[in-house]
Amino acid sequence: MKRIVYTLAVGKPKYAECAMGLARSLKLIGDTTTRVIITDIKGYAWDRYFDQVLEPQTTMEWIQFAKLTALDRTDADQVLFIDSDCLVFKRLDPIFDYCAGKGLCVQGVHVTSGEWLGKVEDHLRVNNIPSMPRFNGGMIYYERTDACRAMIANSFEEGKNAKQSGLICDTPWITDEGAISLAMARAGLDRNGNCHLIPDELDYMNTATGLIGKLDMDVLKNRCAFLCRRFDIRYVEPTIFHASRYINFVVYWKQLERLAWLEKYEDDHGFGYMSPLQKMERSIQRRYLKLTKKFL
Repeated sequence: MKRIVYTLAVGKPKYAECAMGLARSLKLIGDTTTRVIITDIKGYAWDRYFDQVLEPQTTMEWIQFAKLTALDRTDADQVLFIDSDCLVFKRLDPIFDYCAGKGLCVQGVHVTSGEWLGKVEDHLRVNNIPSMPRFNGGMIYYERTDACRAMIANSFEEGKNAKQSGLICDTPWITDEGAISLAMARAGLDRNGNCHLIPDELDYMNTATGLIGKLDMDVLKNRCAFLCRRFDIRYVEPTIFHASRYINFVVYWKQLERLAWLEKYEDDHGFGYMSPLQKMERSIQRRYLKLTKKFL
């Protein structure tokens, strides 16, 4: 079973910087999943971090749906789409293992009221459904099965009918999240491996919405932990941190700078490099150990 990470960086150079950060974070933690990117941005060392680089094949209005095209554009059996503005702190195999056989999977909750892409009650009434999944499209899993292909096709159809279903947002593109949510709601979850809603508590991905206190994040320590008030107050150490609104915060861009610095360090220093300071400290400590007879 071939597994891939699929991501998208189109338009502004900042999205390329984000995608490089995502790939660097995967490399840093030793995740060896094949990486594929769709991009039209030139001048970046895509081949260093991605196994396959694809050109966009759709209009900007439909660009968000490009995340669902991996079965047609690659030979992957299992696909994990991850938004380019994400950083990964744990290896991805547990996500692939959990989702295998479940079809199209997103992480979230069922909603029957409240605000999401508009007023939820209106969406349910207009589309004649009792509830709908609420999720963040920054992480979507899908696989090469007939049932999953049908779900993806249905999601595209819902996108085409977005105006009638009331899920058009004030953006240049058609919302993939709303279309996928309606397709899942109409199909019913966990039926013959068609689609599945990953419990939010698993925290495969988290956006730190409702942050309480400090976002404790440091790629040099492989650390991402925080307290937040989403559906309830919880302490979170996610597998994938989705920057989302934090793309406008210094803490996120500082992590990208650190990852770029590590790349340069790797280029400038060979295997097992020890700095002059480390060598001096080793010499001093060896002498101390000999003097105290702790090292013969």
